[in-house]
Amino acid sequence: MLTFTTSMDERTIALKFDGRLTKEDALKLNEVIARKYEEEGSFNIFAEVGTVDLASIPDALRGVQFDIKRLMSFNKVALMSEQNWLQFAEGLGMGEIARLKTRHFNPGEYDAAWEWLGDE
Repeated sequence: MLTFTTSMDERTIALKFDGRLTKEDALKLNEVIARKYEEEGSFNIFAEVGTVDLASIPDALRGVQFDIKRLMSFNKVALMSEQNWLQFAEGLGMGEIARLKTRHFNPGEYDAAWEWLGDE
């Protein structure tokens, strides 16, 4: 389930994800990214990630058309989770995406994550 949370910075999309990803979640994320892209041109993402049902992702993304230009126009992504998803991405051969100004934070490291996102 994907929920959007209050951002501490107007340039940052803040969200929480836990469990299954649904098609509605993917569509809403695409809509929020499109809106932020139109407003700001570029943006940050703060994502607090719990458990992830990996099997739900392909079905949720099927038929959703993300504009790669908008999707890749982020400045930084702060991922807060127990699991270091950046290492997971590297293992899947997505190391290039993982290295694009993305940083892992442990649960509870809110101040550090928001400070890092605010650094230009």
